[in-house]
Amino acid sequence: MNHSVSFRGTAKEYFSIWIVNSMLKVITLSIYSAWAKVRKRRYLAEKLFIDDEPFEYLANPWALFRGWLIAAVAFLIYAGVNHFNPIWAFPLMLVILAFIPWVVVKSRIFNTRNHSFRNIRFGFAPKYKEAYRVMLGLPLLVPFTFGILLPYVYYRQRQFFVENTSYGATPFSFKADVGEFYKLFLLACIWLMGGLILAVIAIVICVVIELPKEVIVGVGVLFFVLVYMLMLTYIKTEMANLTWNSTGLGVLRFRSTMNTLTVFWLYLSGGIAVVLSLGLLFPWASVRLMRYRCERLTIISDEGIERFIADTAPSTAGAVGEEIGDLFGLDVDFGF
Repeated sequence: MNHSVSFRGTAKEYFSIWIVNSMLKVITLSIYSAWAKVRKRRYLAEKLFIDDEPFEYLANPWALFRGWLIAAVAFLIYAGVNHFNPIWAFPLMLVILAFIPWVVVKSRIFNTRNHSFRNIRFGFAPKYKEAYRVMLGLPLLVPFTFGILLPYVYYRQRQFFVENTSYGATPFSFKADVGEFYKLFLLACIWLMGGLILAVIAIVICVVIELPKEVIVGVGVLFFVLVYMLMLTYIKTEMANLTWNSTGLGVLRFRSTMNTLTVFWLYLSGGIAVVLSLGLLFPWASVRLMRYRCERLTIISDEGIERFIADTAPSTAGAVGEEIGDLFGLDVDFGF
């Protein structure tokens, strides 16, 4: 039995939420951020369906606001130290970096616990020792291996997030092999080399037909940017496919079939539209991309989703981690 995933929001609806949120955050000097986040996430959750059943977002904006206050104080302390005594800013930044795994975990706990489907909440219950290993320890080793360890780091991080997430009392499982991640990065390198070869050919042609130097430089830069963007899109898209296709939930399996070139076009055309509209078409670009991702995701099961039982433990997750992560620009998303 296949269960379809769909996003039924519209650009018009999302724009009305986005523009009001943006204006109120500016007017209130970002104090409204907590309410803006809840309003946005509640809309996105309620428009996300499995078959004809919507998700829910249950967070209390006051919990987010308390987290925002703590995050704002931490940021002001860092900004003040950096302004009056930049020498102390570096060790303070190291302290902040040391807290990144904690911030990511706290954010993930809060965010998952406040999402539900059919009145069953999601959860996230990792060990902090493992979080520090996969989010701080392993990444620090990457430069010393000349990047060879990078696919393994991505593999361990995806495994960490998936296997520590649950739906009610049922944990997610992750069946990917580390070799699949190395294969993905190898193919990405091949994409990059092929694109660079095409860029060199284009530049040579421009030289042969004696185009102006400015045009030749422009062609070279354009090809390089497009090739680099395409490689990043390939990695992000295929890693999302690989992660979903390797994830299970009890008897449920997931199948993601996003196409790199389609995603690249959505990014490119959406980015151009956002720039030309001075940001006003951001909701349209976001809804279009989200709708495509959902259309290419299928849930497969022989027994149905309703077999799962909710975990009735009360939520004790705080919002501090999430707000610190947002304020300092940390990426605390699931990654797919």
